[in-house]
Amino acid sequence: MNRCSMEIKTENDVLKAMEHTSEIANKLGCLPNEQILLSLVTEESLVNALEYGEDDLVKMYWACSDKELEICIKQKGKMYKIEKSDQLNYGNRGRGLQLILNIMNEVWLEQEEEDNIALYMKKRLN
Repeated sequence: MNRCSMEIKTENDVLKAMEHTSEIANKLGCLPNEQILLSLVTEESLVNALEYGEDDLVKMYWACSDKELEICIKQKGKMYKIEKSDQLNYGNRGRGLQLILNIMNEVWLEQEEEDNIALYMKKRLN
């Protein structure tokens, strides 16, 4: 399994991470629309981590094989609830996690250390 990582501190870092996700997806044979969706997952998860995390540093990890892509976002913070909803949100906020849950095959949260959490997101490839 191939692995790589990046530290995220700024909006520019988020853009670099989105581009990196798209490049990985392209190398794995994902179609352009899948690449866009995986970049969207990257953006939403990082923006949430930077906004709600308890530190201004977020670490992003990618692990891939020919069968799946796993993205992990590690941040300082507390556990939160991940729950898929079929209700539409017409507000101007709060859609990111629902987008992630509907794009990825598996999404889960783990307590890494006392004050660090990791959001894992896995996409099976065709």
